Amino acid sequence: MASFAFKHKSTAHIGNKVSHAKNRSKRTFKYNLHTVTVVVDGIKQKMRVPTKVLRTLKEAGVTTHWKKPESK
Repeated sequence: MASFAFKHKSTAHIGNKVSHAKNRSKRTFKYNLHTVTVVVDGIKQKMRVPTKVLRTLKEAGVTTHWKKPESK
């Protein structure tokens, strides 16, 4: 696992929860995490990754559940 690291922010975004009466209180926008099986150094590992990282993994062809279509 040392040779493979995900680059994403460690904290979620912060904003306001707004009621119907326009009262504002702080809230956090958490990451949209997905459980994915990834091949790392020839070993399958289950990881929870954000959607943006999942898209990058799909493009790289690292995930086991999705393969890039072969070009003709």
